[in-house]
Amino acid sequence: MKNLNQQIIDPAYVQIRKKEAAAILGISVAELDRRRTNDPNCPKGFKERDDRMAPVKFRLSDVYTYSKLLMQRSVVAKTR
Repeated sequence: MKNLNQQIIDPAYVQIRKKEAAAILGISVAELDRRRTNDPNCPKGFKERDDRMAPVKFRLSDVYTYSKLLMQRSVVAKTR
């Protein structure tokens, strides 16, 4: 993406891998897998092929939307 104009890239069309999605959310891949199972709002991802070894990918805009939801659900941390 070094040579691409970042201002014209639409997150609705950018596909990222599970590891990148977890990094954006600030969680581990294992935690992302748990949330995909237990949180109905967490993006489930998709595969380009129907085989076990195909990588799970996510639409970047779905990850951003989920992150925004998590921030809305969060509580303010108390300071000492």
